[in-house]
Amino acid sequence: MTVRIGQRVRTTVDAPAGWPGAFTAPAGTLGTIASLPAVLGSYGIALDGDPDAMPAAYEVDEFASAE
Repeated sequence: MTVRIGQRVRTTVDAPAGWPGAFTAPAGTLGTIASLPAVLGSYGIALDGDPDAMPAAYEVDEFASAE
């Protein structure tokens, strides 16, 4: 799969909270690619509904295209 910044994706794994009280997202959550591995080592995905709007780190096998 070709991945580009701004692409809409759907996660395939749960995203647990990074700290107590932080946003959690179940598998199937929609998001947008915000950064590529060259920047963070994994794909940064801004998940829909995350009030902090902080991209979460995902590997290429942990999301699928939603387009």
